[in-house]
Amino acid sequence: MVSTGTIGADISYLLAVVFTLLFLVAWGMAKKGYGTRHHKLILVSMVSMVLYFVGYYYARSLGALAFEGKEGFGGPVETYEGVFLPILNTHLLLVLFGFILTFYMIWEGFRASEQKNGDWALKEGPMQVSPQKFRRLILWILGIGVVNHILQMVGRDQFPWQAQLAYGLIFLTFILIVSIEKLIEKLLPDGAARHRILGRVTMIVFALILCTSTATYLMLYVFYPANPAGS
Repeated sequence: MVSTGTIGADISYLLAVVFTLLFLVAWGMAKKGYGTRHHKLILVSMVSMVLYFVGYYYARSLGALAFEGKEGFGGPVETYEGVFLPILNTHLLLVLFGFILTFYMIWEGFRASEQKNGDWALKEGPMQVSPQKFRRLILWILGIGVVNHILQMVGRDQFPWQAQLAYGLIFLTFILIVSIEKLIEKLLPDGAARHRILGRVTMIVFALILCTSTATYLMLYVFYPANPAGS
C-alpha cells in the first residue's frame, strides 16, 4: 500500500520516530552510566520535541479538529467510532501526559543531578521544593495560562471551545503535577531514585505515544485515506 499522507503529516510522523529513538538512546546511555552524554542528549531531544509539539498542535488547535470529526478518515463509520477515535483520543491523552512529563523531567533532572569534575551525575539524598519556590511555580503557571488564553483570543479569528478546553486542561494538569510534588517527595524522597523511576515511566509513555501515532498515521493515510490516490 502507498501512503497518501501530506508532507506535514509525513514529517510529523518521522519526527515522532526520531524523537522516540533519541530518547531510547539517551536512556541507554543513562543505564550504562554515561551521565553527561545522557544529560546533553535528553535535554536537546526534549527541548526540540517541545518546540515541535507546540508548533504542530498549535496549528491543529491542540486536537480540536478531532472533536469536530475532521480528521480526514475515509473508512467505515463503525471503524471510525469503534477503532480510530479511541486510538486517536488515547494518543492525544498520552501526548498531553508526555508533554507534562517532559517539563517535569527537565526540571527534576537538573535538581537531581550535579557536576563532578565536569561530568553530570545523579546525587543521592532527599530532594524537596521549598514552600516559597512552590508558591512561585503555581503563580508562574497561572500567569502563563492567563497570558496564553488572552493571546489565543486576540490572535485567532476563531478560538473553538475544544481548543480552549485543551489549553485549560494543560495548565490545570501543570498545576496538579506541581501540587502533587509534595506527595512524590514523600513516596520517593531520594532524588536519584525518583529520577530513575520516573525516567522509566516517561520512556514507556513515549513508546506508547509512538505506537498510537503509528496506528493513527496508518489508518488515516494508508488503510482508510479520505481521498485515496487515483480516486
